[in-house]
Amino acid sequence: MKFLSFILGLTFASNCFALSSEEFEKKYQQLTNDLTKAIINNAADSRNYDDQKVPESEKIKSKSSWCKLTKTRVNQLDFVVNNFSDYKALMKKNNIEDESKLEDIKKFHDKQQESYLRMKDLLKDTDYPCD
Repeated sequence: MKFLSFILGLTFASNCFALSSEEFEKKYQQLTNDLTKAIINNAADSRNYDDQKVPESEKIKSKSSWCKLTKTRVNQLDFVVNNFSDYKALMKKNNIEDESKLEDIKKFHDKQQESYLRMKDLLKDTDYPCD
């Protein structure tokens, strides 16, 4: 009986925190907009790391921009992983054929997370940390 109560309580609690499709779409659009801004900022800050004429400070700023872009991508991937069925429903609603699988997105997320943490660590004692 306690187990049944626990399962019912858990089911009720998880449904209370679920996003409506409109809330999901709004948050996904916000994260997509954030990603677009990060891509634009990264393009503006990108420097050729091998070019000896580019000052080291500009190279570090460029790396920081890449780090922030990666962090923004991780945020969006976190949201998609945690709301995968809502993501798939949104793609279907928008007539986007998306054959991605949750496992594939999780793998990509993990690689992006590792990259972000490495870059963040490299930039922590610079004038351009990545938070």
